[in-house]
Order: sequence, then structure tokens, then C-alpha cells
Amino acid sequence: MAQGLRDFIADVERVRKQVSIGQSIEVTSQKQRTQLQQLVDCYFRDVRPSVLSHTASSDFINEIDIEMQDLLVCSHKRTKRSLLKKKLSSVKKKLIQLETYNVVLVGRGSSSALDLVDERIIEILQRLLPSAALSYEQALLDLAGPQRKSWRGPATDLREALRETLDHLAPDKDVTSQPGYKPEHDAKGPTMKQKVRFILHKRGTSKTLSETPENAVDSIETAIGSFVRSVYRRSSVSTHTPTVRDEVLRVRDWVRIVLCELLEIR
Repeated sequence: MAQGLRDFIADVERVRKQVSIGQSIEVTSQKQRTQLQQLVDCYFRDVRPSVLSHTASSDFINEIDIEMQDLLVCSHKRTKRSLLKKKLSSVKKKLIQLETYNVVLVGRGSSSALDLVDERIIEILQRLLPSAALSYEQALLDLAGPQRKSWRGPATDLREALRETLDHLAPDKDVTSQPGYKPEHDAKGPTMKQKVRFILHKRGTSKTLSETPENAVDSIETAIGSFVRSVYRRSSVSTHTPTVRDEVLRVRDWVRIVLCELLEIR
């Protein structure tokens, strides 16, 4: 894949230089239009299918897809030469970034690091909280990579992915403004359990957990809220003490379960 992408980047630059040579304001040469069409055909036929399929880069790849489609449209009409040069330069820049991204992922062995559930979690977090998506994915990549001397990094990333998700779905001011809210003992703000309760109650999850609202809240606190809080505490400890890979793997499993519940992944 890497060499094919590099060759295509060179083709893009070659076409850009040829477009730059012309003196007319608009590109009217059928030869140059055909070159643009062949470039787009090559991308979608040969290059695009060979790009490493990875959720974390899906939005980025979509941007390149759109730019290539725009080039195809331009090839069928009179287009300003300066606009084509700008578009080709932009495509080249994004392709180089894509090459770098994919080389890093292949080197880390990320194609085997993520299962379908992880892919879905990252996909949703990318739209919701890109930084949380990056933290979660980085932890998975680290866990799938060579043996580490310290596991604080992935433990911290897992904790931050969970914390950011809860803070986004349940801002402090929204939780504290709910009727009947009471701060827990020694808590400076809403606890993670309270945030989970807020999220699921707002979503109407309580109706599926119990026949009465009271039992529903108890079920949420016991099955979800307390579980999330224990995950957060356990991963927090992992950032301050030497931990082995198996310990962080358990934290990963717990965080995955909680994120699936919060993001409604079934």
C-alpha cells in the first residue's frame, strides 16, 4: 500500500506541474482534462481500496474522497487554472498526511488491535469528542504493541476517554440543576455515578430496567453507576503505581463495557 500511495502522490504532483505550465486563465485542453479524469480513476480504482481500513482515519479519508470528486467535476468543465492548482496541492498535502498516518498504524500493528466494538466506540467518539477517541484508540494501540516498561500511558488514556465522555454527556451544571440533586459526601461536584444516572435517566433507560422509577434508579446506580466509578478509581490508581499489562487490560474491558452503555452500542 505504501509504495502505491507514494507513486500516486508523485502522479498528483506531475499533473499539478503540467497544469501550472499553461498560460491561459482557464484549463481548456482536453488532454489535461483527461489527465485529471485518469488521476481520479486511479485513486478510486487502485489507491483508495488499498488504504488501511481504520475508523480513526475514516473522516480524513472522506475529505480526500470529496476533493477527488471535485477534481472529476472540474475535468468536465472550464475551470480556472489557479483553482485546479490549489485543489491538486491540497490533495497532495492530504495524501502525504494519509501516508504518514497509515505507516504509523501498520508499524503499531493496529489492524489487529481493534475489534468491531472498539471500532464503533471510536467512530462515535470521533463525532462527539475527538480527543476522547484518540485517547481510547491510543490505549488500545499501546496494549497491542510490544511489551512496555510502564503501563501508565494506556491506563491514563482509558481514564481520560471515560471522564471526557461523562463530562460531555452530563455537564456538571446540568446534573446539579436536576430536581432532587444532592451532592454526595466530600464530593466537590457530581460524582461519576450521578452523571451516569443523569445520562440514563434522561435517555429513558429506567423504563427498561425496572417497573418503577425508584427501582430503576437503584438498578442504574448498582449496575452502571457504581461500576463506572470503580472503573475510574481503579484506572486512577494505575497511573500512580506500577501496573502490569493484564491489569490495564481489565481496565480496558471495564471502560469498553461502560462506553458501550453510555454510547448505546449494542
